[in-house]
Amino acid sequence: MSVRSKKHLLFFVLWASLASAAALVPRSAGGQQSTSKPSSPESARRVKTIFAERCFKCHGLNGNAAKNVFALDRARLILSRVVIPGDAVSPLLKAVESGAMPLGGPELSAEDKAAVRDWIMAGAPDWPDLPDRNADDAGNRAFISESSLLSTIAEDLERTAPRDRPYIRYLSLASLRNAGTSEEELESHRLAIAKLVNSLSWRREITAPTPIDASRTLFRIDLRDYLWTEAMWRRVLADYPYSLILPESERVARLSGEIVAYVRGDWFVAAASTPPLYHELLGAPHSVAELERRLGVDTSRQLAEEKYLIRAGVRSSGVSQNNRALERHISPFGAYWRSFDFRSNLGDQNIFANPLRFNAAGGEIIFNLPNGLQAYFLADAQGRRIDAAPLEIVSDRNQPDDPLIRNGRSCISCHFAGMKSFRDDVRQAIQRQGLPPEDFDRAMALYVPQDAIDRAVADDEARFLRAERELGGKYAKGAPDTNAQTEPINALSRRFQAELPMELAAAEAGLETRDFYDRIRWNTRLNNLGLGQLLAPGGAVKRDVWEKHFGDVVRELQLGVHLPGQQLAARWDSTRANVVFFPNATRQRFVQAAPAPRTSGGGSAQNESSDLLRSARSVFVWSNTVYLRPESLENALRGRADFQSLDVAIVKDRQAADLVIDLNRPLFTFDFTYSVTHRQSSRLVASGKVTAFDGNGAAPKIAKELIKQMQSARSQR
Repeated sequence: MSVRSKKHLLFFVLWASLASAAALVPRSAGGQQSTSKPSSPESARRVKTIFAERCFKCHGLNGNAAKNVFALDRARLILSRVVIPGDAVSPLLKAVESGAMPLGGPELSAEDKAAVRDWIMAGAPDWPDLPDRNADDAGNRAFISESSLLSTIAEDLERTAPRDRPYIRYLSLASLRNAGTSEEELESHRLAIAKLVNSLSWRREITAPTPIDASRTLFRIDLRDYLWTEAMWRRVLADYPYSLILPESERVARLSGEIVAYVRGDWFVAAASTPPLYHELLGAPHSVAELERRLGVDTSRQLAEEKYLIRAGVRSSGVSQNNRALERHISPFGAYWRSFDFRSNLGDQNIFANPLRFNAAGGEIIFNLPNGLQAYFLADAQGRRIDAAPLEIVSDRNQPDDPLIRNGRSCISCHFAGMKSFRDDVRQAIQRQGLPPEDFDRAMALYVPQDAIDRAVADDEARFLRAERELGGKYAKGAPDTNAQTEPINALSRRFQAELPMELAAAEAGLETRDFYDRIRWNTRLNNLGLGQLLAPGGAVKRDVWEKHFGDVVRELQLGVHLPGQQLAARWDSTRANVVFFPNATRQRFVQAAPAPRTSGGGSAQNESSDLLRSARSVFVWSNTVYLRPESLENALRGRADFQSLDVAIVKDRQAADLVIDLNRPLFTFDFTYSVTHRQSSRLVASGKVTAFDGNGAAPKIAKELIKQMQSARSQR
């Protein structure tokens, strides 16, 4: 080798050595060399404590996380690149050091900012086994299966007197427990259920739901305790999207007459705390005048007599965009507060210029129920009940991501500790106005001194808190809610409406996470529906997507039978399950066990079925299988002249139909089954089976058989 070549080789070796050495010096991804010492467990613990105290409320409490940043989930922070280990340009570090977070301040102290920086620059080490608000037995819990829930309910019903069973219903939080929700949060969710059902009750007594399992996630309620009726519960089921029917459901149905054994508590709280269910379970009238008559509040008389009422006004309030007037009247159950809200502060909308005569655009009513809790009512300018208030008049500033005020939950969260104190701004203004003497005296009588307002608000708050203590939990210990975000009904509702991570989706499907992951991983249909997003690290799915495709999940993973709420609207006979909605195998078991139906005039059950089939003039088609759509059979029927001659209409409203045609295809077969049920009597009047390769082939065959059976019934006249 030449001297020149040896020099080149030596240079290359030296250069490679220096490059290797430089590579061993840790640098951040942003090009800054890390000078931080390795983070100790104490350092990681301190950072988690900072996040828990300053970030968790907006980023993780009750499963809700602004911008999908979960402050106490290190894996998610890294997967989402909010934290980039060893990198000084990590978005979280920049947000903290700039003071942008925590949102609304105050900023972290210099020491806390340094601790966060050191933790990130040291590689964001894990914080295992650190005590925090979520640390309990969540990781060691036994999974509560769907079959176990149904068995527990059946056993509870067997212990219940038969005469009471028609009024017993169940609510469950098992899916949240299975998903690893902390015991502290579960306790808040239990209170949410207890508070809501009693906030929808006209009974004088507070009755908390009764837990019937060791984990206190399955609750029994008696409809009579809240003056609810079976028809009101049917209305709940009509909206319920998560019913799941298993073979064990038959045992519950035999005992109670209800095939849907329970309703998920998180769905119930989210749905029943807003209209329309809030109004229907509360029995809210349609107008202010009707509400006042029901409460026995004569506001006109109290105003005329200038007694048993308080009037006040504020320039600015927590919800109204403009000035706001308030009145408090006495009711037989406590207080009746009414606000008057306006579209502007000018002209006849100005309560300071017109303290006696209002031209309000609408308002809110807060009134005590007989049990001392509060209920709410929103009205428009004409006093008609509305579901939500116009944003240009009022907004929910406690929920900046969804400021629309909806009756029920928005008010419940705002008034988390009962009535809110305020200072009247109008009385002093009146004293400076040149009102006519008669108007001045009347205004001064209505707009009472501030100490009278304070006493009234204090009395109303005390009444509310006394009632709340009877709900149990932290309330019984004298620990009321301190803000709108942690108010239990609002917290559980927001958790329900948040996106579902893998663990929660699995739990709602009734499966353990690993099993759920393995099942959907290779399921082409579910992946095509967009549920494959759950499989990604840190993956999740939006609630509306999950709800829309929950039935697909049940069918594809063979979890049972999914019955959408529209199939549950009809009430079942209290002595036997209504078999309209079951697959044939399950239906036959119910039919065999059911008592023989009564017939009029001594005729046979077969003759009565023929009579019902012969007299029918409208049909509704429903399918329990994706392989045969209702439209396919409808089109096949309409395309036949012999069906047209029967003069039978195909309708889209189940409640308008004489007959319900239920379609299904048993798994792993080419059989397509149909059953025809008389809607009002729930009597099975016809059934049959055809064999076909797919729904396109099955529809015309079923149509032919159905028409033949209907023609046969009519020929027996």
